[in-house]
Amino acid sequence: MSLSNKGYKTINHRDVQYRWMMKNRSGVNEASVYTNEAIGGRELIAELPRIVMLSQVLEAIDFGNANKWNPNEVGMPMRCKYTRKGFLLAD
Repeated sequence: MSLSNKGYKTINHRDVQYRWMMKNRSGVNEASVYTNEAIGGRELIAELPRIVMLSQVLEAIDFGNANKWNPNEVGMPMRCKYTRKGFLLAD
C-alpha cells in the first residue's frame, strides 16, 4: 500500500529522495521519514526539539543510515532521539 502524499515534503539527500512529515504526538515533535522509492518500506521516526531545522532532519537520515536503517525493507520503525550531543537510538 502506498502512502498518501498529503502533508509530506520531499527532500533529496545524498542522491536519494525521501518523504518526510512533522507530527506532534503528546507534545513531542516527531519527523516521520520514508524513501520515495519503497512502497511499505521501513519508517524512521526522529524525536526532535520544539524548534526544528531542516538540517536536523538530514542528520536524522544520516544517523539512521549509519545505524543500519534500511528504508527499502519492511519492518518495525527505527526510532531515534535528538540530544545536544547528536542523535541516539530510542527504545
